[in-house]
Amino acid sequence: MKADIVNILRINLSDGKVSGSSRDSSFRKQFIGGRGINSKLLFDETGPDVKPLSEENKLIFGTGALSGTKSPASARFTVSAKSPLTGILGDANAGGNFGPELRKSGCDHLIIEGKSDHPVYIFINNGKVEIRDASKLWGKNTRETETLIRKELGDDRVRIACIGQAGENLVRFGSVMHEERAAARTGMGAVMGSKKLKAVAVRGTNEVEIADAKKFNLLKRDLHKKASETKLAKTIGKYGGTMGTPITDRIGIIALKNFNQTSGFENVQNFDPEKIVEKFYTGNKSCYACPIHCGHKFEIKEGPYKGEWGNKIEEGVVTPFGPTCYNSDIASIFKINNMVNQYGMDSLEAGGLIAVAIDLFQNGVITEKDTDGLILDWGKPEILMKLIDKIAFRQDIGDILAEGALPAAKKIGHGAEKYISHSKGMTFGGIDLRIMKGLALCLATATRGCDHLRGGVPTETVGGLGRYTPEMALKMFGTTEVLDHKSYVKAVVAIRMQHIAAITDSLEICRFASESNGGGLTIDDQTELFNVITGFNLSLDEILEAGERIFNIERLYINREGIRRTDDRLIGKWVDGPVPSGPFKGEIIDEQKWEGMLDDYYTRRNWDVKTGIPTRSKLESLGLTSEAEWLNRIGK
Repeated sequence: MKADIVNILRINLSDGKVSGSSRDSSFRKQFIGGRGINSKLLFDETGPDVKPLSEENKLIFGTGALSGTKSPASARFTVSAKSPLTGILGDANAGGNFGPELRKSGCDHLIIEGKSDHPVYIFINNGKVEIRDASKLWGKNTRETETLIRKELGDDRVRIACIGQAGENLVRFGSVMHEERAAARTGMGAVMGSKKLKAVAVRGTNEVEIADAKKFNLLKRDLHKKASETKLAKTIGKYGGTMGTPITDRIGIIALKNFNQTSGFENVQNFDPEKIVEKFYTGNKSCYACPIHCGHKFEIKEGPYKGEWGNKIEEGVVTPFGPTCYNSDIASIFKINNMVNQYGMDSLEAGGLIAVAIDLFQNGVITEKDTDGLILDWGKPEILMKLIDKIAFRQDIGDILAEGALPAAKKIGHGAEKYISHSKGMTFGGIDLRIMKGLALCLATATRGCDHLRGGVPTETVGGLGRYTPEMALKMFGTTEVLDHKSYVKAVVAIRMQHIAAITDSLEICRFASESNGGGLTIDDQTELFNVITGFNLSLDEILEAGERIFNIERLYINREGIRRTDDRLIGKWVDGPVPSGPFKGEIIDEQKWEGMLDDYYTRRNWDVKTGIPTRSKLESLGLTSEAEWLNRIGK
């Protein structure tokens, strides 16, 4: 299969029809792959009339332009659909082996439509498709599901993406799981559950045809070395996803107790990564063709959770179920990691949501009458576990919480909404965004809701975290103000990093390897890999324009769903008061300065400053002429 061609497989679960098509190299150049092509397909196939949990919604699995080639850290895949959590563009991303295997089976992008009348799973074996009965799998957790499918197929090398009970029960932040890697954000697991689709299993033995194999082999060797030798790669390779808490607490940016406290985490020493490695880790586990091996096998060898084991724990579990809920029992967090992964639910959303519930209880907004007798308090891991169970099976208060933070608060009433910190209906925790204005801008303008993975501002220097010298900042961005975390001159950096993030996600390169998150592979490296594999000759400017094109089509998608300038903001405790404690106590997001930063952001993007909608001239300059026709409907 040629790397420059985009092969699309379509499966309709309503009638069992399977069809294939392909798009030529110009489509690859425009939208790259992975997230980019998924977003384009979603724009074309799911309009404002499509409900997220209806059979009209499309579920799209996308592989990257580098998938299956052994390019360093290129194992990721993207799952996209209209989000049942936010009602706008939804996608989630995971590593492991599923993405490369799907591409080697002959499929770059898989579109699943319709709805089965009974539980099924899809098996794709080198392009041959079977829709199999999954009635015996329904009700199983994700670990059990993968084991049973491999046993049924008689193949231990088959790669599986599946849902657990949370997705089956339409928990609106249900995740898609693969070998304990989570495609978690925006509720893609709930979309699978709504289609009665338990899993997608793939087996592929085809090779991706590389345009210049000799040059690729030399480049691959050099970039594997480059990706593995950064400080980030060495640190994450040793400690995995448990290293962040002591750093953010020491610096003073960690958010505790649902943003009621900033820094000063009691018993933070329990999160010492050296102690965690010594006490829990039993070995490394790597994704396909990755030199960083951030996954760590673990086992709990003593205490109430003795016998729990797993293959990976993420910062996205440690933070929400640690500091956000003020829980310093590390062993319990490893147990919770297994619970949320095996039920198949987004740990970031679940942890943040449970912290909100505790906050509501502590302030008398809800009582034991609402919680079925549970007394919700900070730092009680057994309460966290009981709430996770209730959410996964929609029991008691769990049925309300399973709808997501904002709908739950509206149903609870009594002013519950003011306890939620979110943007566009998606929550975020871990860092107090009142401190870092550029990161706040990126999260508020992210195209899938409040999201740190749509781009950040690495110039912001807080406690030595910044990665740019004054000379570098001046050369790249024309000002050193971008280094000051208090400064609102961040639009120029945010835009560039949002475009780089779009490219990285479309190539399906891991963020731990990409410059977007401090990794060793620069956007120049990523461009060279793309060209060598596809035979293209795109310049750096052209690849960045592709990133801009992807971001703009995603923006137009959410504009079409009703998002406007008034939605590009942070809501809740982030803006209702100052940082409550710690070295940055008293800092705020100044509303007037925020609006000025948004003006600058929209102007630089050539978006309408009043509405936040891309202008016709911007869309046409990016080759999105047909997409721009939607502007006629709103008089633009």
